[in-house]
This record gives sequence, C-alpha cells and structure tokens, in this order.
Amino acid sequence: MADGTKTKVAIYGGAFNPPTNAHVQLATEIVHSGSVDEVWLCPCGPRPDKPKMKTTPEQRYTMCEIAVNTMVSPSFPLRVTPHEVKETMATYDSLSWLRENHPDCEFSFVIGSDWLQPGTDLRKWESKEGVTGERMINEFDFLVLKRPGYDVEDLSVYGPRFSWMELPHGFALVESSASSTEVRKRAAHDWGKDPDQAETLSALDGLVAPGVHAFILRHKLYKHLAEASLVRSGTKPIS
Repeated sequence: MADGTKTKVAIYGGAFNPPTNAHVQLATEIVHSGSVDEVWLCPCGPRPDKPKMKTTPEQRYTMCEIAVNTMVSPSFPLRVTPHEVKETMATYDSLSWLRENHPDCEFSFVIGSDWLQPGTDLRKWESKEGVTGERMINEFDFLVLKRPGYDVEDLSVYGPRFSWMELPHGFALVESSASSTEVRKRAAHDWGKDPDQAETLSALDGLVAPGVHAFILRHKLYKHLAEASLVRSGTKPIS
C-alpha cells in the first residue's frame, strides 16, 4: 500500500474442480467482511491423493481466472494465484512461498469451522519439512467461516491468530450450495445420459460462470465420468 502498510490477503484454497458461483460468492463475502483487503483463490496443483482427477491444474487455474474475470468488476479485490499449478504444495509451504515472494502482503488462510472439530488437528499438518502445523498456526492468521453443524465454543483455544469471518452492519452471510461435486455430477449426466443436452450441458446453467461453462464444454471436461459410468453399466461410451 502507498502508506507502507502491508496488504492483507486471505488465501482461499481448493481444488476448484470446477470453480462454481458459490466459490466466487463466498470470496466476495470475505472481502465484504472487511477482514482483509484482498482475497486470492489458490487452486491446488497436482493431487497424487486423487488419481481419478483428470482435470489438470492448468485447466482448473484457467477456469478460476475466467470465473473471477467475468463475475466481479475489474476493480474488485479478488484474484487468482498460480503458484501451486506446477507442483504439489502443503499449506505451510504454500503460505511460506507467498510470504517470501510477496513481502508487501500479509497472508491469512481461510478455513471452515469443520476443520476445527475433534479428530482434526492443524498442529499435526505436514509440509516438506515434516510436521510444521505448530509453526504454521504461529506464523499465519486463520480466517474461520462458520459451518452449520460444526460449532466451535471458544476459537481462542486454537491460538491467538484465529478469528471468525463476520460481516459488518448486521449483514447476513450470503452463500450458495453449488458445489464442484454437484457440477461434475450434472456434467456427467448430460454427457452420458441425455445426448440432446450433451451439446449444451444445460444442467450447469446457473451453477458456474458462463465462461467456465463454455470452457468445460469446449474441452469436454468431466466427459470421462459419464464414460466410466456407461462402461460399468455395460453401455457403449458416447463418441
């Protein structure tokens, strides 16, 4: 910033396979909360733990860029960071990379309250240096979104750098339930079950940005899910 203070940036990570309207809407609400100056979507890189994911990191990054650049105004402080596209990065490694390469920014990480339940412990998270969860929660801020059914009585027990994401002026958080899982399910249906709709993937309308919709259609993303389903059912895959 011009006055020498660091720009507060919230990192909203995920697979974004694909990015939905809900992802962008939530990102804008984080900005509206005033908790940070900017929000950066951070699509993850290669996922060895998800061998069935056929969409490449580059494709997911591109769809994020399309969504951001078509769903909000050019001046809105929402952007996409590509730093994880080429390699698999643990959260601590990713935040450390950002801190080193953007010294004018102060980074926080967005999590849901479902990550703060019994059986989950951020202190045990690993990175390329081993177990670095304790260092991570001491070095970075965490912006916590309240999730229905996942209450947290006292956020301070997780450390002084955890805070709730709350909207000002008594505003209610506006969210959508349009998940990537549902989009993939609908795309697979239209690719394989209804040949007339395979040309348009109309079941995706309203769930993803029109440009993302077109990208999925042009690159035949998620068509393999329909083909796999047809193979299992003994039906010949669509051409």
